[in-house]
Amino acid sequence: MAITRITAAAEHLKPVRAADAYAGQESLTFVRCTVTTADGVTGHGVTGRFLSAEVVHLLEHGFATTIAGLDPLDIEAVTATLAKKFNPRQSTGVFVSAMSALDLALWDIRGKTLGQPVAKLIGGARKAVPAYATVGLPAYSEAELIEACTTALAQGYRGAKILVGAGRSLDEDVQRIRAVRKAIGNAALMLDANCAFSVAEAKRLATLVADCDITFFEEPLRGNDLAGLAELRRAVAMPLASGQMIQSMTWFRDALTLGALDILQPNAAFCGGLSAMLRVLAMAEAHGAPVTGAGGFEAASLPAMAGHNHGGMLEVHGAHAVLRTRFASHAEFRDGLIHVPETPGIGYSLKD
Repeated sequence: MAITRITAAAEHLKPVRAADAYAGQESLTFVRCTVTTADGVTGHGVTGRFLSAEVVHLLEHGFATTIAGLDPLDIEAVTATLAKKFNPRQSTGVFVSAMSALDLALWDIRGKTLGQPVAKLIGGARKAVPAYATVGLPAYSEAELIEACTTALAQGYRGAKILVGAGRSLDEDVQRIRAVRKAIGNAALMLDANCAFSVAEAKRLATLVADCDITFFEEPLRGNDLAGLAELRRAVAMPLASGQMIQSMTWFRDALTLGALDILQPNAAFCGGLSAMLRVLAMAEAHGAPVTGAGGFEAASLPAMAGHNHGGMLEVHGAHAVLRTRFASHAEFRDGLIHVPETPGIGYSLKD
């Protein structure tokens, strides 16, 4: 078996109204990658919106010529070959984004070749993963926000996440958080600032809603600053989470050793693929830190979260609803769980 072809393309899907204000017109631009072998097996991978044109070029030209003829089952050898040529100093950005899509496609090929779901090849720890819903998008009025959260919980999701620090004042965010907490009772409620706050602002918000039983506060600080996160964690009781767009193994290592986070959030579509995500899961397990999925692309992360014994919940992002229409097949959500498909491979396929 040998790799014969890599193709890639960037797609843009028009977001739902609430997501438009949340992340702009680029919120649902993503890159899809297809790897083909000499035996006619194809694998599919995805990565997010950042640097899409450069990622496509690297996948189709630089990667394709470098690994043509290599065995797609030798994922570690393929990765080492590409890293030596394109990332010798361990930078991130375009290379890691491209590797995320490629690695997912290679795992898809491995599963199809061996006739097993990738989650089972990883370890088969569970057949389904609990899911929470990110539905509290900034464009919603307070009434719409409450309706979105209560609807998600009624559908079986294990919690609801709402966005803060997205153009409203801290006092307005506090009011919206309190309104949702009152409406949903004791259900899990998460906050996501998308790196919007200074340490002082994040401390103030956390203090003002300290009695709202927040499950975790995601990406509270600008730049995911680890020193600032460690300071914030010492100052507030609210659990802190981050890592959904991080592409560096050393950042995750330092987050754990510095005591900067309570929860790690690697995403296979961004961090370097399933191979990289499994490394983060192992580090988190060694430090006793939970792992919870974030950043959308739950289909990409599902094999790791279901296959590895330390896997946790996955996020189903409301802004990605239209993206899920591009899947020809994907994992089923039922009874609050995302169920691992029994078909060989990674668990999803994309429409042409």
